[in-house]
Amino acid sequence: MENISIVKQHEGHSLGSYEWSNNNLICNLQMEPLVYIDYETHDYNLHFNFGLQNNTEQAEQVTITMLQTNKPVPQIIWQSDSPNHRFTKSSLIIEPIPEGYKFDINIPSYGVIYLSNTMWSPLTPINQRFHELEKTNLLESIKYGLSANQQDLLAYKLFEKRDLSRPLICISSGSHPAEGDTIATIAIAEWITTSGHQYTDIFDIIIVPILNPDGFIIGTNGCNTNGINFFWEFLNNEPEICPEAYYFWEFLKEFPPNVYIDFHSYSTQGKSKTFGPYVKPSALYCGSSVKDAAQKLARSLQTIPGSKAQTMFSPSSMPHKITQEFNTITFAKYHLHQGMGESGMRGTALLAIQKIMDAIDPSQLQDQILSPYGSLNKTIIDNFFQKCFIGRYYLPKAIKKVLGF
Repeated sequence: MENISIVKQHEGHSLGSYEWSNNNLICNLQMEPLVYIDYETHDYNLHFNFGLQNNTEQAEQVTITMLQTNKPVPQIIWQSDSPNHRFTKSSLIIEPIPEGYKFDINIPSYGVIYLSNTMWSPLTPINQRFHELEKTNLLESIKYGLSANQQDLLAYKLFEKRDLSRPLICISSGSHPAEGDTIATIAIAEWITTSGHQYTDIFDIIIVPILNPDGFIIGTNGCNTNGINFFWEFLNNEPEICPEAYYFWEFLKEFPPNVYIDFHSYSTQGKSKTFGPYVKPSALYCGSSVKDAAQKLARSLQTIPGSKAQTMFSPSSMPHKITQEFNTITFAKYHLHQGMGESGMRGTALLAIQKIMDAIDPSQLQDQILSPYGSLNKTIIDNFFQKCFIGRYYLPKAIKKVLGF
């Protein structure tokens, strides 16, 4: 269509093949590799992000048809006049069709509108916000590595020197760029440096807002630039293809956390998904006091109205490896939900971290971290039961695969 141009040069742009039929733009989603790991398949090919530019002095109406099969139809289209701002909820009406779904958009004279089916948050303003907070001298940045495309991997700590008498809480987001979960880490950083600052007298805190910066730039849904979805396939020993996992792992060795919460968010899934944490079976933790603490923290999160915990076990995933190596209590993922809107996501993230902090008994975590990073040695009994648990997970899945189920 001569009057309308597709804009795909901004951070996070994501659109597959497309064609015009009169004023109907027929699009496919941009595809990235599926994750085949631990006898499970994870498909993150859900989102689009592109702009439409009207090259005429007349307003133009375009019908956008998104082709997809066996994927949820979004309830919201998000839009922005600038690719450098978080996208906001539009009033566009989405119509499901057999081929996927469609919606109409009016573009003003010489105007540009950016569209997505997720609450897109671009990388640059996220980094800018953390740089602003760092200038208050309450946050200190740590460059812990470089991404595959040579982007800085940045963490922010709220302590001068690690105090081992205090529990260390690590909070992260941004491994799956399209999810908009960086709302959580920004909200927590703003709160912990102002009205929540009293918690820094009790805990050492580290915030990692962007685990996958390359994905934010090139517009992946879940992968780094080499096609690795390192939440599920945490290649912590392969710096060539997944430096994001490798350098985060090395960073955690320097600062092994007592508690780790990694924020994510549901987007197009609508009412089929409920916000809340992934929790581990207590058998995967070492030491009775740590097992008790993990259960206590999980119960505290369940007091948030409307939330729902899910048991998550995936031996190749980031949270599993973190617990196996350090005995860290993890809530990874903690899913927010874009149906809450920005305010609801911010509020839920703040409530979740306060619930965790208020429920922690530091005395239960004094001897938590495994050797050689801490004082705890894994017992023969813990090691045996953990291996049995992992075997119980793998065996039926392996049998099903052999039998072709």
